Amino acid sequence: MTRLTPKQSKAAALALLALLVLLVIAAIALPVWLLNRRYDAAVEDAATRLARYSRVVGMRDGLQAKAVQVKALEASHHFLKSASPTLAAAELQEVVKTILDESGGKLNSFSPLAYKDEGAYRQIPVALQLNAPLSAVKATLYALESARPYLFVDNLSIRAPYNVGARLDPSTEPELNVQFNVTGYAMKGAQ
Repeated sequence: MTRLTPKQSKAAALALLALLVLLVIAAIALPVWLLNRRYDAAVEDAATRLARYSRVVGMRDGLQAKAVQVKALEASHHFLKSASPTLAAAELQEVVKTILDESGGKLNSFSPLAYKDEGAYRQIPVALQLNAPLSAVKATLYALESARPYLFVDNLSIRAPYNVGARLDPSTEPELNVQFNVTGYAMKGAQ
């Protein structure tokens, strides 16, 4: 092993001291820098969330106005009032009779069919048979499909009577025999 001269040993000591000072500074500065970086990311994330929440708060008035509009639609008017199948069928019969009286049709038979539950709703179908001229049938079908509560017509069958005399006179409309099902919906929780 070679001995160092006093000048070399001083230089080595200063180099070791400088290395030690650098290691101490690095041991303190590196965690501080990493912690600062973490806080910068957290502040940036919080600022992004704050901007997003501010936009949401800015939409509040518009959303409240939309909610008022939706409440004004009163969705309950689109359903039958009673969830009980017999009461709902009676309500449906009353609506159909009113429409037939206004359009000029004559109800021959009205029979409730088996109801069916579909999630939160109850489907209430009824079978109808009536006699009416074509203009009254059109008016009846239009009134049923555009009525409140919403009603749906299906299984429609229209038959003209076999009467040769009625077909020869173009001024009179023949009475048509019409059969169809009308379906209304009720909310299960309704009274």
